[in-house]
Order: sequence, then structure tokens, then C-alpha cells
Amino acid sequence: MMPQGSPTKVLVSSLKDPASRNIARALIEKHGFNSTGVSLKGNPVYQKDSFLLASFEEEIVRPPDLDAYFNPLAYMFLSRHVADSGIPSLTAHTTGNFSKEAKFGGNPREIGRVNPDLLKNYMISLAKRREIVGGYQVTIEATHHGPTSLLRPLLFVEIGSSEKNWDDPVAGEVVADAVMDSLTTARSWDKVGIGFGGTHYSEKFNDLLIEGDVALAAVVPRYALELFDPEMLGQVIQKSTKPVRYAVLDWKGLSNHKDKVNKLCEQFGLEMIRV
Repeated sequence: MMPQGSPTKVLVSSLKDPASRNIARALIEKHGFNSTGVSLKGNPVYQKDSFLLASFEEEIVRPPDLDAYFNPLAYMFLSRHVADSGIPSLTAHTTGNFSKEAKFGGNPREIGRVNPDLLKNYMISLAKRREIVGGYQVTIEATHHGPTSLLRPLLFVEIGSSEKNWDDPVAGEVVADAVMDSLTTARSWDKVGIGFGGTHYSEKFNDLLIEGDVALAAVVPRYALELFDPEMLGQVIQKSTKPVRYAVLDWKGLSNHKDKVNKLCEQFGLEMIRV
């Protein structure tokens, strides 16, 4: 049940996730989120102006049916990031499963809804705070994992990559600050594309989001291109809140999939931009 008023965004936290708890704590202590007196499955829901902060017991990638409780413009999930490299990092990404497997939530071969402005504005706000967390890499990730079936757009913002980083109060505050800055000073972007190629952590698409004028509805890395087909591209376009008119190609990062991606772009009338 929604508290009185209709918040524009719901920030989502898992009590099982230390990084999620860390960011949520910074939002409450530094940004003045206060209890609404309403709960989500027994856990208090907090509010600051037009934003809600809700927590639950489940894994962050397998939330309860949030749509049964909320009707926001979008969700922002606060999460830990895990990487074998152990490199300290602050990341963000849209959600979706390109394959027939869904090991980490969501449904197989399903793309989550996305508002491209959320990712771009967050990365710009985060990049402005790089010096505060100088030891952390600031980067987007390719589209991956769940949830994928929520009725509203969602974005994951994460702290990685080890337990030490997840509990880092400075990192928690920086992410909380970037979240609130990106939402309260939100800019609307006209040029929206899909990124094709490159690695899971695309430096080219990262630079484009932070410094360029294109927002991205999804990032399809090289390892997923073999699985990507017209049905998946149609999903991305349909599930974006803004018209997708561009395909941003990491040309070298497409490897042997150049012809396939070219044909997909021509089929859907996407203007191609090489980076």
C-alpha cells in the first residue's frame, strides 16, 4: 500500500545485502528519509519528499511483487556487486536475461523495462564524485540478471566488489548522494540508443554516457551477441520509456558479429553510430 501521496521513484533495498543496507542507511541518516508508518511485508517504508525507500528480506534480484505495493515512475535497486577481480567499483546497469537461463532472477530471454535517462543521469552524478572514492572504478555494466517482469522501469546501482567495499560507509554515502542528485536534478535526453559489443564493463559506452549526448536503453556485450535476435531487440525497444533510434556500435568489440548486428539495425531502422 502506498503512503499518502504518489512518490515518483521507489528506492529498493534488500536486508540480506550488506551494500544495499549500507546505501539505505546513508539515505536515512544523511538525506532525511523518515518512516511513513507503512510497511512492506513487516519492514518500514521511508519517505523523503516524493521518493520512497523500501526494504525486504528476499535477495535483491528476487524481490517480492513490488507492483502489488507501489505504482511509481521507476524503481532504483540498491545492491552489492560481485566480481572475481575484487576491484573496488561503483557500477550501474539495466536488467535482462539474453539466454534461456535465469540464474540470478528474472525470466529467461526477457528484458526489464528501462528509462534510459535514469542510467545516464546516475552515471553523470556518480562521475562527479569520483575523487571522493578515488580507489573505486566508476563504470556501467552490460544488461544482465533480474528482475525482468516489473511493470515499471528499473535500474541497479551497486557497490563492489568485496565485503570490505560493501560495508564502506564512504562508498555508501557517495552512491546515496549520486542517487538523490540524479533524481532531483534529472535531465531528459533526446538521443537514445542500444550499445552493441565490447566487454561486460564497456569503457567506450561508459565514456559515452558520462561525456556524450546519448542515453542507452540496454548494453548487449560481445558474449551475448550470439543469443541476441530480432525478438530480443524488439523487447528492448518496446520496454524503453523513450524511443530508441540509435545503435551504438563498439565496432572492434563486435568481433565476428558485425554482419548480424548490421542486419538487425537495418531491420529495425536504427541509425548506427560507431565508437
